Amino acid sequence: MNRLLQALVRRGVAVLVLGVLLPFAAPAANPSEPAAIAALRADQTRTAAQLEAQAARLRATAPTPAYRAWATLAEAEFANDQEHADAALAGIDQAIAQSDALDLPDLRFEALLRLSTILVNRGRSKDTEAVLARMQALVASADNPRWRALWLHERGVLARKLGQFEASRTLFLQARALFHDLGDRSMEARELNSIGNLDGRTGRFSDAVAMHTEALAMSRKAGDKAETARSLRMLGVLYRNLDDEELASRYLLEALDYVEERNRREAIALHGELIGAFTKLEDLKQADYHGEQAVRLAEASGSPPNRVNAFTRMAELRLLQGRIDEAEAWVGKAMASYDDVAVRDRTLVDLARLRVLAARNRTREALADAGTVLANVRDLGDRILERAMLDLLSELQLRAGDAASAFETRKAHQKLDKELAIDVSARRIALLESSLERQRADAERQLLQRDNAIQALRLNRQRLIFIVLLAGLATVLVIAALLYARYRSTLRHRNELRESRDELQRVANTDALTGLANRHAATRALDERLGRIPDPLTVMLLDLDEFKRINDSHGHQAGDAVLCEAARRMREALPAGALLGRWGGEEFIVVLDGAPGREPAAIAEALRATLAAAPVVFEGAAIPVTVSIGLATAFAGDGLDALLADADAALYRAKHAGRNRVVYGGKAGAPA
Repeated sequence: MNRLLQALVRRGVAVLVLGVLLPFAAPAANPSEPAAIAALRADQTRTAAQLEAQAARLRATAPTPAYRAWATLAEAEFANDQEHADAALAGIDQAIAQSDALDLPDLRFEALLRLSTILVNRGRSKDTEAVLARMQALVASADNPRWRALWLHERGVLARKLGQFEASRTLFLQARALFHDLGDRSMEARELNSIGNLDGRTGRFSDAVAMHTEALAMSRKAGDKAETARSLRMLGVLYRNLDDEELASRYLLEALDYVEERNRREAIALHGELIGAFTKLEDLKQADYHGEQAVRLAEASGSPPNRVNAFTRMAELRLLQGRIDEAEAWVGKAMASYDDVAVRDRTLVDLARLRVLAARNRTREALADAGTVLANVRDLGDRILERAMLDLLSELQLRAGDAASAFETRKAHQKLDKELAIDVSARRIALLESSLERQRADAERQLLQRDNAIQALRLNRQRLIFIVLLAGLATVLVIAALLYARYRSTLRHRNELRESRDELQRVANTDALTGLANRHAATRALDERLGRIPDPLTVMLLDLDEFKRINDSHGHQAGDAVLCEAARRMREALPAGALLGRWGGEEFIVVLDGAPGREPAAIAEALRATLAAAPVVFEGAAIPVTVSIGLATAFAGDGLDALLADADAALYRAKHAGRNRVVYGGKAGAPA
């Protein structure tokens, strides 16, 4: 019974705050809005069709013209939720006309706000700018910080749709500050999510995590289910971009629990993201299920951006399944909404179309459009889409036989990938250091508090010693015991902090699978050893051949076993003093001190022969393993980037020449 009462109370509180959940609906801020209309617009528990019918009944029985005008706006709002664009736009125009006739500025502002959202989501940027100008006139004529915050948000949305990410971020920050001053935590959470979305697209992943996490805590505290669902979805999308599909899918599935009946668009977006997440996890059954849900909702009542998201995800899924005809059909459906969406959504359609052309081996046709699409992505400033486009372009160039262009494109992809990875690693290390610093500060503060307590006890002892000697002696003994216990506790706490710090440093520098140095640690060690030149320094980049085939044929557990066994063999074959690290994926790095010439090549050849000598046995299957190796030697004056580039180019030549070989790059330049 108590649980039932608690559930009813939570539901009641959620209904009360829903008036500020919508981007435009804050009933208390609209003096002329009838309470019944405000409650109807805040209702998330019924379908949009049910709410539209109720709004029509209220409009037909309205006791006053103002009541009728607000009911007209509500009816248009629910028509828009069902993607009845013509009816929604006509109703909004009627509400604006009625607001002018009745001199209701709050109704006019709400109607213009709704109109701006509809137009910007359909890619009608010029029309949106005109509506925002009309809203600006209202903002300038009234001292209403809420109006200004909402107007700033809409300007930020338009700037984001146009690819003006920094301008958009500034506008969202200004809106957030105003909502914070107003004490509107739901709307402040919305602005945090908008800022985090931009940070994620531009590669500032740690900033994005912080924004979405703060928004999640804020929306949960406010009882805002709609913004909670959005916060969880944003975190899921962010971790998808970081290739952590398991964590992403957990966030996305949790978000589905917060989606209410009216919030169909959020459900479409969530199912669309889950298609991609489960596709990457190779759980095609789950991917198919969420694909069916996304398509069903999108075809019934999805907005053009929702349709593009759902249909392009389905195209990618069908391509992975080898069902090219179906994938092309989904791209065709997405193209039907091409003119009704903004630049980024159009780019998603273009990417899906190019992937279908690549799957049909229409390489030249795909290449003809790929350059334009890449230029559009770069103009947009979306680094996540740019990374995906570079990956596709390099594949197309390689298929076309243009190995040089493919190599340059792959270098650009690796550079972008490295920049994104460096941002994540640097921010994570900073967070760990900050956490350790806070723990040290807490420990010092506790010590200070304990010292103060000791001083107080000593003063008390001095006062009491004149009262009774025996009581004073007992007090001294008690204090001594407390001090000793506290000293032991403090010492233990310090040791625990030191052990925690050492463990964090070890984790930050070690590859979890193989136990080797990770890329961050290997790069730092290489940079340190370069500082000791003129002693020559050789770098080897090793890439396991056909590793994707191993994963596809034997499974990812077999792939992990191959990586671990390869690491073990290489570690045993290398001389003392050589550094072996995992560079990323199936790629390893060796940093070798020693004289230049044939000695590094001999070591590399020994490594190659060791790996090729015997297959890796996993669950009864013998898996042959070979490796391609690129070497480069640094001399005085050589830099880190040049050395790695030489080794990477040598590795590329080894791959291109047929794999399972050693190639010397840089100043050596000859096959080993």
